[in-house]
Amino acid sequence: MRRRYSLRLYLAGAVAARAGDEMSGPALMLAGFALAGSTVEASSLLAGITISAAVGGPVLGALLDRAGRPGRLLAGALVMYAAGLGVILVGLGRLPFAVTMVIAVVTGLPGPALSGGWTAQLPRVVLGDRLQRANAFDAMTFSVASLAGPALAGGVAEALGAPSAVVVSVVLIALALPAAWLLPAPPGRARGARTTSVISDLVAGMRIIVGRPPLARATLTSIVSCVAQGMLTACIPLLGERGSWTAGRWSTAGPISGGHLHGSGR
Repeated sequence: MRRRYSLRLYLAGAVAARAGDEMSGPALMLAGFALAGSTVEASSLLAGITISAAVGGPVLGALLDRAGRPGRLLAGALVMYAAGLGVILVGLGRLPFAVTMVIAVVTGLPGPALSGGWTAQLPRVVLGDRLQRANAFDAMTFSVASLAGPALAGGVAEALGAPSAVVVSVVLIALALPAAWLLPAPPGRARGARTTSVISDLVAGMRIIVGRPPLARATLTSIVSCVAQGMLTACIPLLGERGSWTAGRWSTAGPISGGHLHGSGR
């Protein structure tokens, strides 16, 4: 299996999953705004699916480290996230918003695995001296996805409607499933070999981060940067929509209009 699994397949899966992940948040907020007509509900959906990721991400990461077939678990996380996005989209405007919010929170739990869950599998895909070069390519996919995802969400929402942006996000995540499912298993790992609990592993990881000042500073910097980036992502579409206010009425050529969101003089 290790010989048959290529770096190209890994990179294709990682790019698709990471682009779909980066696209899903803005797309979901645009769809919430278009279908529910409320900036509060749209922003709440994005907040719900993002905040729960902070809880589910570390737990799923620990489970991936312990899994005999981490690719199968990663594929399951992809399915859960994609299915959750689809249910949210179908439920917008049909289900009570509180129910939709619960679905968004549950959907967000495996969110970080869509992007970060791949990197830990790379040493089993590429061995020896080629690993450093593969890590560089892997890091580049994060940058590509973070730039392409939101741009793709906005472009699809403008061209086909905000709900279509969520659908494209789901399709991208689904395209990553074969690459995730076929990821090589850790060599020589026996079932039941891990004697510590998941909670113990999480506590040990936190101790390492806190106990090493350079790592703690890097982690804090990343957290602050991600929070700021998330706030900016939530604000830009709403500011753009406000810019469509012209001559005391909503312009039908606004960023989320053209049949996707219409307003009347409010």
